[in-house]
Amino acid sequence: MADIQLLDSYCSLPTRKIGADGNGNTDGMRRYLEALTAEYYMVECFTKYYTQRYPDSEVFSEISYLNTKRFRGATEILAKWILAEYRNVFGRAALKRDIRSQTSGRQLRSDMLGVRTEGTTILLELVEVTTVDEAADAEVEDLQHKMNTLRRFVIDPALKEMLTLQRAGRVSIGAPTRIEVRRSTWRPYWNELYYPLLPTQPSTGAPGNVKYEWICYKPTFRPDGIGKDGLVLYEIHTTPLPQGAPLEVLKRVARRLRELENQHQLVLLPAMQQYWDDNTADSRELKKWLAIGLGAALLVTLVVLAWPTAVPLAAAAAETTGAAGAAGAAEAAAAAEAAQLANAVRYAQSAAKVPGYFERAQAALRPLLSGGLGRGLAGSH
Repeated sequence: MADIQLLDSYCSLPTRKIGADGNGNTDGMRRYLEALTAEYYMVECFTKYYTQRYPDSEVFSEISYLNTKRFRGATEILAKWILAEYRNVFGRAALKRDIRSQTSGRQLRSDMLGVRTEGTTILLELVEVTTVDEAADAEVEDLQHKMNTLRRFVIDPALKEMLTLQRAGRVSIGAPTRIEVRRSTWRPYWNELYYPLLPTQPSTGAPGNVKYEWICYKPTFRPDGIGKDGLVLYEIHTTPLPQGAPLEVLKRVARRLRELENQHQLVLLPAMQQYWDDNTADSRELKKWLAIGLGAALLVTLVVLAWPTAVPLAAAAAETTGAAGAAGAAEAAAAAEAAQLANAVRYAQSAAKVPGYFERAQAALRPLLSGGLGRGLAGSH
């Protein structure tokens, strides 16, 4: 289903720094969890795309490194050398310039590393996920540095072992004669460009000051509508719904969407059209707010209300920080690490549902865009 272009003002809405707590401060745990959410959601999207397009492929990520036993053949050999040699090793010249600032030996991990075979060539395709502000640094310090490290320290020994085993009669590993490293040309699809965060309310704010926030990946396509291969960029948008916004209407629409949760789109669209025909007051109310440019906020609010289980990692930051603060230093660190891992697992299991819920929410609002209301609401990169 094509994007119904609800979100003209999406990228012009206010942004906030990753980890900002709403009180002018940056919380380290919140920053970590929001960055993890942004990355793991893209891992889910990229893995789905890559393994469907290339059935015999593999995707290495922060998560998959925990389970290297699933690899077989040439990929198993490659994974072994990545774990051994994919490290932040500096050349002698760099060490001589300022040895005190160098940290040799740290394990490197690509946010996403697609591995597939074309003929006798193994292709490694990298993707890095970062914020808009860190894009320039990430391109050099992450993407290019990791590609260079793979080429210098991983490819030759891995390929040498593959060829040795091949000559010894181990035909099960295939017949690779070359390993190539490149930036992936993948970009997230239109319905993968948004991820809702749990609504937040400042500690000193009134009940009506709830903010709706979401991770937006549209910056990936800046500045020319194409973007750069291997680089996915994001920012967090935040907006309060103004006094009088139709939350009760959105709750009723969300309940209807949950009732139709397992229905095919061909059933969903007429069902929602019928809802608006039967509830003209709700239709008039939401049309009014759409007409003044609140499409993005209303859509994200509807997604959150329609999917009660949509609680990203970043939403657990306050809970994790509170638990850590109640314990001693060592216990706090252990509690934080355990909470991060638990949230990562929970997130990874649910991330695939996000695009579908955005499609359903847009489908629910589609009938309201008639009569010129789409003007000024179309998404742009």
